[in-house]
Amino acid sequence: MSIETKNYKHVSYLWNEEEAAKLAGDEVALLIYRSNLLGADLRLTNYGGGNTSCKLMEKDPLTGSETEVMWVKGSGGDLGTLKKSGLAALYVDRLRSLKNIYRGVEHEDEMVELFNHCIFDLSSKAPSIDTPLHGFLPFAHIDHLHPDAAIAIAAAKDGKKITEELFGGTIGWVEWKKPGFELGLTLKKCLDENPGIRGIMLGSHGLFTWGDTAYESYLNTLDVIEICSEYLAQNYGKKGPVFGGQKIESADEASRKKQAASLAPILRGLCSS
Repeated sequence: MSIETKNYKHVSYLWNEEEAAKLAGDEVALLIYRSNLLGADLRLTNYGGGNTSCKLMEKDPLTGSETEVMWVKGSGGDLGTLKKSGLAALYVDRLRSLKNIYRGVEHEDEMVELFNHCIFDLSSKAPSIDTPLHGFLPFAHIDHLHPDAAIAIAAAKDGKKITEELFGGTIGWVEWKKPGFELGLTLKKCLDENPGIRGIMLGSHGLFTWGDTAYESYLNTLDVIEICSEYLAQNYGKKGPVFGGQKIESADEASRKKQAASLAPILRGLCSS
């Protein structure tokens, strides 16, 4: 299900065709452009949170042959201000081959240092623990965000059921798992068991969406978040007061002014002491 962009009510469509056209043919530049648009809206992901990636074929400087490379947001930084210097570039085949030496979840922390042995661009930012989450999925463009609306569903006690009903099986579900190598393998398993899905909801965590192009990934991401947002808008307060309702009555204006007048000289004294 895709929504006409003009009908978005809960997300902002910021893609500019003229700006994107200037970047045509440069997938890394389009990745950065898409990332900046997504990071500009804090409803879609928190400051410093989330990561995005793209995969493309590049010439291996060692062999001269074509090899698949993944450019992904590196450790730290923010999507809204992401630049090429904030990306990590890795050989996809090397990254995926790490599963052959993976000793299990109790040892997954040791895998992070091994990401450095998969580096393609020597000026890369250090890879983050989310690197395998992107690397084990086959899609050319991937967005991993922490949207308010998606997390509200992902963290709900019946979040899995809501996701299945809301998206009709087109969004997978993975129970909460610490970010890292094991979660990357789990995402791949979810995709293998649910071919054709458009994304994966991470229980109590966030959202993964993707596309064949930067634009398709951007649009898919907005669509899914819009659907989550509309569901919340339609169901808000249906089962009773949200968060238990109001507990304390607000004081009237006259009482508030009287209390403020009494408190002001005390605060002034504390600040000047």
